[in-house]
This record gives sequence, structure tokens and C-alpha cells, in this order.
Amino acid sequence: MSSLIAHSIRVVGLSVVTVLLAYILRDEIYQRITFDSYVESNIDSTAEVLIIGGSHAGLSAALTLARHQIDVLILDSNAPRNKWKTPTHVVPTWENRDPDDLRRASREELRKTGFARFADTHVSTIKKPEANERVEFVFPFIEGYEENFPDHILHCLFTRGLEFKGSPSAGLLAMGLAGAPHHAAMLVEDAQKFAGTVTIYTNGDAQLGGGIRKALLERGEENPIIDNRKIIRLLRDPAGVSITIVLEDGEMTTESFLVHQPDTRANSEIVKQLGLKTNERNDIVTKMPFYQTSVAGIFAAGDCASPFKMIPNAIFQGSNAGAGIARELPRRVTNNEVNRLGEQKLTWYGKFRSRING
Repeated sequence: MSSLIAHSIRVVGLSVVTVLLAYILRDEIYQRITFDSYVESNIDSTAEVLIIGGSHAGLSAALTLARHQIDVLILDSNAPRNKWKTPTHVVPTWENRDPDDLRRASREELRKTGFARFADTHVSTIKKPEANERVEFVFPFIEGYEENFPDHILHCLFTRGLEFKGSPSAGLLAMGLAGAPHHAAMLVEDAQKFAGTVTIYTNGDAQLGGGIRKALLERGEENPIIDNRKIIRLLRDPAGVSITIVLEDGEMTTESFLVHQPDTRANSEIVKQLGLKTNERNDIVTKMPFYQTSVAGIFAAGDCASPFKMIPNAIFQGSNAGAGIARELPRRVTNNEVNRLGEQKLTWYGKFRSRING
């Protein structure tokens, strides 16, 4: 594992997405970062903000910072949580398109600002302040789960769900995040919009099944279908049109899809070293509106800081965290000029008129 970056970067503010760090630092970054591969770059030797992890939250934070003339260096391993590259949904102008294309378009926008530079590399360790750019799913211990995710195990019925409209049946795995009765009841009603029947599988937890039944009855649902048998394994359909659940007594049931959001986690060692508080979902605890963590000067945005693992939420959190970081970098700290790039002043109206006039 090669260690140091090919150039020193004097950091004024260090921010990381999915973990954003906005410490007011004046250190050489090569003393803090270890890379899995040697990085060479001709970028300038100073950077005010370092963003580790260049997906949607990181790119949104960078764009927000650029609007305050704060230059950023974005280090990205090109390993997003959505490694399956499922199509983008609920993102205006980008419906059903490739999420990688959205990231590429965002990168190009950032380059044009003159305040963003990129290095494609994986950061393996950072001496405190540290960070990790990757969040990963933690799948439950059910044989066959990973092989069926995300094709027929849907973690969000807003981003995946419409594609399964008209299904004869579906199931809810009432485990983890879906193991709270009222949350499970809400997910059942979501699934009913796309499937004729919905069965709740509690994986052997009859007490939970009773709680979900009560919650559904209170919401006005009649005759909820609940199966309290333990799940032995999940079978992938070779034709790709369904998923089969093998239960403890050997009976098999087939559903068009299952609903379940697996837990997620950031690098536990990094989070521990930073001293960040996490909740029962393993998400980093933050404070609205700028997603400040439990440690002063550290922000968290995107998948590591929210149960909603979807692009619009990551963009929103990244933008707010970027604003919080920008306010930790006033001119008395950065000593920046009021027109850093020396460009001619041009109002939004002037730019609009120039485009119209060709």
C-alpha cells in the first residue's frame, strides 16, 4: 500500500462526504492520508476543502462551496453504494437514466466553476481527522438474500416499485428497519399500490407479527396476511420474474418482489476514531440544518447520515452540509480575494441575456 500523495496540499478546511469534516486546519495533507495507489496530479498545492467521496452528496456539497468561491479537491474511489447501477428515479430531468451519467454531468459542471478538482483514488487511512468515503449495505443472515438484491428485494418503493406495478403478490421482510410495527404497516400499504396481496414475513418473531397486525388494523386495513415462520433461504428465479421464500417447515412461497431495506454502515474504525455518535441504524447522528455531527467541525451527509438512501436526499444533505462548511471558512480565515478568479462581474440576468442572444 503506497502511502503519500505526490504533492502537499495545505488544507484550510477538511470536509468529507459521505463524512464531511470542516476542521479549520493548516496542515499538509500528505501527513494525514494513505492511498491504496500512488496519486500524481498537477493540481495546485493548496486546497481549502477536501472532499473524500465524490458521489451525489459530495458533488452537491462541492457545488455549494464553489458558490462561495471555496476551492475543493474531491477524492473519489468510483465505488458508490449502488454498485448495481440501478436506474435513477425521483430525480427531475434524470428519470430512468444511468446514475453514473448524472455523476459525470455533475463533475463537468463543477470543473467549469474553476473551484473544483478531482483525483480518482481510494483513501485507505487518514490520521485524525479521518474519514471514509464508502457506505455499504449490511445484509441479513438469510441464505440467498444477497443474490436477490436489488433485483427482487426492493429497498425503496419510491425509487423501485413502479416497475413492479400489477404484480400478483409481494412480501415484506419485517426485520431491521422494517421491524417496527408502524413502519412495517406503512411499508405494507406502499407495497399494496403495486401488488394484489402483500404478506408480512416476520422470520420467526410472532410477537412482532402481533404488533404489525395491530398497527395495520388501527390504520383501517382488514385481514392482514402475516407469516411468522422462520425463513430458511431465498431462491432466485432463473427467469428473473419472482423470488421464492423457503420456510422452516419446507413450504415454499413465491412473490413477485420483497420489500426490505438492509442496514448500512460506514467504515466502523473510521467512525470510531473520529468519535462520532451513531444510532441504532448505524447512521451517523447529525444536527439539522447543516448536518453537524456530535464532534465540532465534522459534518455528515448522504447515505451514512440518513435512513433515506436515495439521490434527492443525498443532494439536499450535501448542499446543506456544504453551506455549513462554508460558514466555517470566513474570509478572516481564508484571506481570499472577493473575486478569486479575477473574472468580469456578470449577473445571472446578464448570463441569461447572453445565452439568448447567442
